[in-house]
Amino acid sequence: MKVVYKIFLSLVIFFAIGVHGQDTLYYKAALNISDNNTLPLSLKVCYEKDTVLYFLKSPMQSDVEMIPSKVKYIEDSLSLGFKNVAIVMHLKESQDKSSFDGTFTQRLLRKNIHFERVKEEYRLLRPQTPLPPFDYNEKELSFKNEECEYLFHGTLTYPKQKGKYPLVVLVSGSGAQNRDSEIYGHKTFLVIADYLTKNGIAVFRYDDRGWGEKSELAYKGTTLDFAKDTYSAVKVLKDLDMIDTNKIGICGHSEGGLIAQMLMAEKQDFAFAILMAAPAISGKDILKTQNKEYYILKGWDKTKSEELDKNLKALDNMQFDTTKVNDYWLKYFYETEPKTYLKKIKRPILVLQGEADFQVVARENIPYMKKYLKAKKSEIKVYPNLNHLFQHVNKDNPTDYSIINETISQQVLEDIVSFIKKL
Repeated sequence: MKVVYKIFLSLVIFFAIGVHGQDTLYYKAALNISDNNTLPLSLKVCYEKDTVLYFLKSPMQSDVEMIPSKVKYIEDSLSLGFKNVAIVMHLKESQDKSSFDGTFTQRLLRKNIHFERVKEEYRLLRPQTPLPPFDYNEKELSFKNEECEYLFHGTLTYPKQKGKYPLVVLVSGSGAQNRDSEIYGHKTFLVIADYLTKNGIAVFRYDDRGWGEKSELAYKGTTLDFAKDTYSAVKVLKDLDMIDTNKIGICGHSEGGLIAQMLMAEKQDFAFAILMAAPAISGKDILKTQNKEYYILKGWDKTKSEELDKNLKALDNMQFDTTKVNDYWLKYFYETEPKTYLKKIKRPILVLQGEADFQVVARENIPYMKKYLKAKKSEIKVYPNLNHLFQHVNKDNPTDYSIINETISQQVLEDIVSFIKKL
């Protein structure tokens, strides 16, 4: 689940005016965040008369260029400081201006970095991302959960033809995310909403509690609290003229799939649910399985086996400081047993799982999903070679979502629509 790892580059966005000078050079680097996680960076160098301007971009995270607050260039040594995001780079330029080598520092992260000159500015290739104009309606909606002060915002998409349509509410996994469930430039929920709406299904997606807020308190909550957020949205949506209230469903990814289980078990408003990479074992067991998968990927030896045993013992005896936002959430997740909810569900469920998922592992979860889920008209589909985001996996680097251009498998999209149409 997405909470297990962190993207270290959390870039503060501000606008810079693009410069097209007498000469502009483009460079690309792959910042090695961890063993199986790289983040591309783009550096643009503009030569304008007697001035040299520098622009840094993290394309996976934002399309906005950052300008340095401090620049120092002596002979072939370049230092760039970006105060707002606590980034400092010390670079040495090659004689032919074909590359920069040096160090990248952001708070506790310190890595060597190599910028290679490229012909044009690096841009993400995400061919499935829908582009306007859209041949369906979009409606911006806001709602509140009465138990918290946060005002939620989202987008409802529905066909242009007048009528009542099935509704799917999309719920993201752990960690505050925007309504598109965007990660590494992949806008998974936007792609799902676009495909379903083109097939006659209304879709609502919303920004998670605390999205875009600087204070951690803005998104303080447990999985149960987030389920209440989702239900608050449904109470607003069911009053809209274009919604068929007998065909309201919820589609949750990862922790969002656990939220879907909770709502299906406890509320009568939902006619169906779609569980995408959803857990069927406790949060504690999910964390232990993730640790095992990590060491399998690294290759077994005596040292790694000893490290794993130590980590598993620590997970068995975790202590939580619930005054901290992360621990407040983690304690609830750690103790939650999905079987509590799965056993209660009577209405149709579609379970989707990738065999190459290293975060919610199919061989650990699916047997329990089959054991506890007895709802009629339910289906379980396991896809070979699909990862946690339902992309076809890159076998050379199976845990790096960023290097895959596919946002979500077309087969998965088709199976979701087929399931809803059959109800």
